[in-house]
Amino acid sequence: MLTDGRESTIRRRPVPSAGAAYPVHTHLLVGADDQTGLEGGRYVVDTATGRLFRRPGTVCGADGGSQIVFTVAPGRTFARYRHRAWPLWIADTAYAVAAVEFLLGTAVRLHVGPSRELRDSLAVPLASNTRWWLDRGLAPEIPLAAVELPAGWRIRTERARALSVRRSAALPEFQRNRSTCPAASSLATLSRQEWVSGADRVLTWTVTLGEPDALLEHLWRVHRDAASTLYRSCLTGRWWCRPVSGIPARGDVWTVHALAMLRARSERNGS
Repeated sequence: MLTDGRESTIRRRPVPSAGAAYPVHTHLLVGADDQTGLEGGRYVVDTATGRLFRRPGTVCGADGGSQIVFTVAPGRTFARYRHRAWPLWIADTAYAVAAVEFLLGTAVRLHVGPSRELRDSLAVPLASNTRWWLDRGLAPEIPLAAVELPAGWRIRTERARALSVRRSAALPEFQRNRSTCPAASSLATLSRQEWVSGADRVLTWTVTLGEPDALLEHLWRVHRDAASTLYRSCLTGRWWCRPVSGIPARGDVWTVHALAMLRARSERNGS
């Protein structure tokens, strides 16, 4: 919210939110063997401009290649979803990880947190140490994933172009669409989001409850798989996809995530 009570807006980004209202921030750790020509050290990406800023007074001590570290600023998501925020932090971070894999066209080595190792890599304390963050004019962040960039990495131009123009289908597009998909109607009821009933197709990912040791692994895998499906649709242009999160569990099965999909206008018009 703005100070006058109006809702604030969030700048659209090529990598979609999976439902957590864009908490993800991107950091770059540049090693000695990096191929970008950047000076070794720690950098942060300004999401508003896409520019890199080197963090003063810090040096990345590790030799070798570079890493992308994704953090979440928990405040906005927690304010909206409270105790339901933590799976959404993972969801949005997993979408960002999958975007790196999509752009590179290859799987990556991934280290997931939260962990002391990830915090140390960025030289930041726990997010709960609010005084440290506020004294520096910063909002707390939780490092959740580090992606190792492979040797000789390069961004695939056609994929970058597809991702840069990607937009989720707007809710009115679903509301105007006359769907005959029974699964879409069922998911709309389950998720309590009526707009989903207008989807031409839905894909869902579920986990079985009662397996707490495997839950985190499931959450990472489910959302990376869903994001990969969404990004592949960018290349074909046949489907517009919109993530669906915040779905209540039913019995011992939890529909963790879904994609509501609309045929592209050219497909619907038969051209």
